[in-house]
Amino acid sequence: MTEARRGRVALERAVADAKSDAERARAEFELGAFHDRNSREAEAIPHYEAALEAGIDGEDRARCLAWLASSLYKTGRPQEAISRVKAAWATTQDAELGRFVSNLERRVYRSMGRRR
Repeated sequence: MTEARRGRVALERAVADAKSDAERARAEFELGAFHDRNSREAEAIPHYEAALEAGIDGEDRARCLAWLASSLYKTGRPQEAISRVKAAWATTQDAELGRFVSNLERRVYRSMGRRR
C-alpha cells in the first residue's frame, strides 16, 4: 500500500509519531490530501497549513500550496486562494502542476468577477 492510499487512522498516527519537522510536514500534507480526495476540503485546510508551517519543501510545497488554494476556493475564501495560487506559481517547476494552478487562478478570478 502506498503512502498516498493509507487510511485516516494511519495518517493521523503518522502525524502523531513524526520524529522530525520534515516527517510531520509530509504526514500533514498526506492527511490533508486524504481529506481533499474525500470532498472534505474544510478539514484538509488546517493540515495543508500545518505542512507549510512544518517546512514542507520542493515540489511537495508547490503541490501543498496549490491544493490549499483549491480547498480555500471551494470553501468560499477566494482572496486567500489567490494568495496561495501566487505562492504556488513562485514555487513550482512542474508543467502539469503549473497548468492546474493556471486553471485554478482563472476560476477563482472569474468567481470574483475579475480577470487576471
